Amino acid sequence: MRLRLYLVLILFVCIGSLVLFAILHKTDQHLSNQLTRIAPQNQAELQGYAQAAARFHRNQDIQGMQALVEKIERRHNTWVAILTQDLRSSLGTQAPPQYLSRLSFQRQLHWPVHSMWDEVLIGIPFPDQSASLVIRLPESMRPKPNLMLLHVGLTWLLPLIILLIFTHRFYFYLLKPINILKNAAMDLTNKESADPVRPQLGRRQDELAQLATTFDQMSSRIQSLVRSQRQLIGDLSHELRTPLARMRLVLDSDWPRDDCDSKMIEEISRLNHLIDDAMTVAWLDSDQRHRLPPEQQEQVQLSQLLNVICDDAEFEFSSRHIIRNYPNDLVLEKSNGLALSQILENIIRNGLIHSPANTDLLVSGEWVFSYESKGLKVCIQDQGLGVPSEQLEKIFEPFYRLDKARMRKNGGFGLGLAIAQKQTERLGGKLSAKNIPAGGLMMVVELPAD
Repeated sequence: MRLRLYLVLILFVCIGSLVLFAILHKTDQHLSNQLTRIAPQNQAELQGYAQAAARFHRNQDIQGMQALVEKIERRHNTWVAILTQDLRSSLGTQAPPQYLSRLSFQRQLHWPVHSMWDEVLIGIPFPDQSASLVIRLPESMRPKPNLMLLHVGLTWLLPLIILLIFTHRFYFYLLKPINILKNAAMDLTNKESADPVRPQLGRRQDELAQLATTFDQMSSRIQSLVRSQRQLIGDLSHELRTPLARMRLVLDSDWPRDDCDSKMIEEISRLNHLIDDAMTVAWLDSDQRHRLPPEQQEQVQLSQLLNVICDDAEFEFSSRHIIRNYPNDLVLEKSNGLALSQILENIIRNGLIHSPANTDLLVSGEWVFSYESKGLKVCIQDQGLGVPSEQLEKIFEPFYRLDKARMRKNGGFGLGLAIAQKQTERLGGKLSAKNIPAGGLMMVVELPAD
């Protein structure tokens, strides 16, 4: 069973959500760091002060250093000091006493400066690493991003928008095949026909595609049953007219009472036979179980069954002879005696009806082995005129007869082979017909051994 839709949900909803929130969290951190860094122009300005202080420190120019400090403090309202590596003041500069305990927490120029800190000390080392310019970051140089808005946007608004877009698209991804199925079901209800659904879904291979395939099978089955039942009703009504017309003629005739009764009984018997066969065909058509259910399976001694059917057929058709060519040990383990009786009796009777007088009907049977399975093949070969090749498949259709006058004369309605084929399929087998080059028709019944 395919679970593609389930995997899509797992992949996109669960794993996708985790990946999305991880990316957004990483993005939030990255943007927060970028937005809390000192602006490049301010970094350049502070770096310029450090380079000037480095020259004064290298030349031990105390006056120059004092002038630079005064310039920075006057311009930016802050303080500046030159500190050696052991945090001692140099060149006459001095850090305010309240900052002495914090001098070891200097931040580099390119590090983020968070808004939660009231005051930030920036340390810019000289090229020779002999000392550093330490400055309390001026308020005008502090980055002032709206991190709350950024955080809300990345952790609430953007995920919500992405999930809404995904839900919208996924909704229509699910709804499209459902709408197609709904429209097809409405067509099937109103018009008794519907276009196949599966081709309309393209390359989808998920559970909804499986549902579409099942729906198409159901739709095809329903349409086939409707057509079959309508055809059966139409053919049956046509066939009923003939015996009913004959019965009316008998009732309107001036025949003796005994002759009328005998003729009426004969026509009623034909009607009962026609109705029984038609009901059997209708039941086999509507049966949803393509194979014989286990509770109806039984062991069948096929050799004995063939003997009984052949004996009865020879008695009824005394001018024909049946040649039996099958072993006495033909046994089917999971079959059905009633179904096999209908299959073989209808085929043998049909062969005798189409065989000229004083001819033979050959009934043969043998086991057939292959690499994959074991089966039984029963062949019934008559010596009649055969069937035109283009009509070999049509002879299994209900009420189809090559010679209608002859079939009516023999009490046939063209349902025997239809019943035989449907019962054979129900047993898991196959019934086919082929012409014999020397003359005649061979019916081949292939049945599984178990």
